[in-house]
Amino acid sequence: MRALAEDNLEFIAIIILFLFILILGGWLAYTEYRYRQLANSFRLLMTGRGGADLEATLMDFVARMDQVERLAHGMDSRVAGVEVKLPYLIQHVGVIRFNPFSDKGGDQSFVMAILDDHADGAVISALHSRMDVRVYAKPVIGGQSTYTLTTEEKDAIARAMKPRA
Repeated sequence: MRALAEDNLEFIAIIILFLFILILGGWLAYTEYRYRQLANSFRLLMTGRGGADLEATLMDFVARMDQVERLAHGMDSRVAGVEVKLPYLIQHVGVIRFNPFSDKGGDQSFVMAILDDHADGAVISALHSRMDVRVYAKPVIGGQSTYTLTTEEKDAIARAMKPRA
């Protein structure tokens, strides 16, 4: 009986060892499969697009980023220069048409205010009659002029400096 029990134990031990070897073989096959997948992925990664390797692609990318950074820095300098000049550029224009002679003609005469952000610039008046057109210009500093401004000229300045929506 003892021999039978020892034979059963040996048989059970052999079955357990066989299952263990089978599990190890399966694990080894799975590990080999994953290794081949990773090796193929790595090979594709290192050859990159157009046959260039990853290092060359990254170096090209870094060079392009350096160029973009230089361009952005140049643009920043240019924008800063424009921001300094912007308040002094003509940005506000107001036009008023009117009839200076109530007995003749239509609204052929006009006043045009041309101003920067500081309300500095000029106001130009053109008076139209049947025989001629007379043009006058007056300097404007801070929305005012050293010359007497007509009602139409004041209205043109106010229209030019009116905030826009």
